[in-house]
Amino acid sequence: MAIEGTPVDETELATQLCTHGLIRTIADRGNRRLEDNRSALIETLATILNATDAPPIDLHIEEALTELEGPRFFFVQHVLCDLIPLLNVDLDVLLVFITRLLDTGGNGLDTGALSIAFGEWATKDAARSSKVYEAARTGDNLALRQLCTVLQMNGDVDEGLIFAQAHQQEAKLAAISALGAMELGERYHEVSDALFQGASSDDAGVALRSLEAAYRAAAKRKVCAPASFDERLERIIQTHSSSAIHLAADLLWRYREGLTESAIDLCLYTVANVDPGNTGTISHIDHASYQLVRDGRAEQVIRLLAELLDRSEERITLDAFQSTYHALTNAGSDMLGNAIVYWLLNGGVYTRKCVANKVCSVGYDGPPFSIPKSSLPTGSSDQLFLCRKAVGWFFIDPLAAVAIPLAVLRDGCPDIASDVLSLIYDPLLLSYGGKLKDYLERYVEDGGANGSGITELLARRAAFNDAMEGIESLVELHPSEMQRETERVQWNEQMEKGMEQGERESIFGDLFTKQYILYGRSSLTPIHTGEGATRLTENEMKSFSISSELPLLNIVDPIGLDHLLIHLKLEPREQR
Repeated sequence: MAIEGTPVDETELATQLCTHGLIRTIADRGNRRLEDNRSALIETLATILNATDAPPIDLHIEEALTELEGPRFFFVQHVLCDLIPLLNVDLDVLLVFITRLLDTGGNGLDTGALSIAFGEWATKDAARSSKVYEAARTGDNLALRQLCTVLQMNGDVDEGLIFAQAHQQEAKLAAISALGAMELGERYHEVSDALFQGASSDDAGVALRSLEAAYRAAAKRKVCAPASFDERLERIIQTHSSSAIHLAADLLWRYREGLTESAIDLCLYTVANVDPGNTGTISHIDHASYQLVRDGRAEQVIRLLAELLDRSEERITLDAFQSTYHALTNAGSDMLGNAIVYWLLNGGVYTRKCVANKVCSVGYDGPPFSIPKSSLPTGSSDQLFLCRKAVGWFFIDPLAAVAIPLAVLRDGCPDIASDVLSLIYDPLLLSYGGKLKDYLERYVEDGGANGSGITELLARRAAFNDAMEGIESLVELHPSEMQRETERVQWNEQMEKGMEQGERESIFGDLFTKQYILYGRSSLTPIHTGEGATRLTENEMKSFSISSELPLLNIVDPIGLDHLLIHLKLEPREQR
């Protein structure tokens, strides 16, 4: 890190600029961890480069950029962003320089800072901005790439409106984007009218950009855009093109304050048609859904996810909506329970499978959600259908599977209580006797509804256990040694393949070296204290474990259990 106040040798720096060029000079300072003061370095660079006999800023730029990799490029860029506004160079030279850097940075998150630095340079002198506008009008591609930034940073509404009427496509799009991002003040309605004309264009690109700018401008003022824009929005997004779907996702995420209720519904309907391959758009939908949940629109998001997951036919899963799922979880266990009830009742096979993969887990002493009375369907047939779906899809996690049947016993229709108890007993209690049994016992002790029925189920389960005692001694039920050996070989092969695949796909493989600890109870870490001294720190290793229980029915009657679960999962909902 730079030491404030360290002087910079101007003569040495000037020599280095003349021989190595600007990019290499800055990169070299980065390799030395900026021993010079950063501010002093930038000021000295500006002084040298602004002199009449200064070396060109693009000296050896091609060779220098090929040498820069990853973080080194962005370090150089950060220094240049501070330096560029201080330079007094010709527009053409700076445009070429900036463009070359942007092309090298590609889609990096920080490359936009270069355009901002150029905008700061241009706004320091009105003549510079005028030259950018003149170059853009002549079709200069390099100037057109920076037009939006210069217009926005100048807040130049008049020039923006002129360019928005231009015949040159790139200038028109740049100006429209700039107008949407400006602080418009009293000129909002004037700009809104111009953007409405663009939204009415037969050119899809202009219409999309104008709609985005209009809703963005409205969101900045914390008002809804005029309802007339909703008609244009419906016209453009009903095409379900990838650009239209991305626009709908962006509007929901970034500019929702500018959307009417009708526009929100339009966008939600549209984003459900996203192509599973458009991961960028899916990420934006996740961000938008997260915000919608936090804004009290969880029901709309829950319906959207069900439609989206089923349409994608498992090519999109809930793992793509980590932020949204996190928001539902943080909203309370009841909110997550509401979502799960809706997905089990109204979702298709793909939605239910995604929910089961997300909800079911091991190592917990209770279900990860709760079911409020308000989330249960009113009809007894729907309540029983919900219980059967929960048992079928969540069977591998008995605590999650039993949560919904217990909620129906507590708040549901009394006439289906015996059917619900039967589901809890077979297949759940017959398969699991560990945490499920303890959980049900606690349920009875806490005075849960229909406790006598649960107590009877527990007694039946105990009697079943007693009847099963000694069954392991029946030789006829034992697998042969050949079968045992075959199973061990298959298990070892699966484990080896799983470990190899995990190592290949792990993000940590390139960050850490592989180490093996054999029979160790502690580890020793050398710590260098300076002056050649080293001390060892010992860390005791602690044991941890997660237990899971294999379902007994999968051993006693695997075919019957498999048939039952398939029936519970796939049986259709009764038509009303």
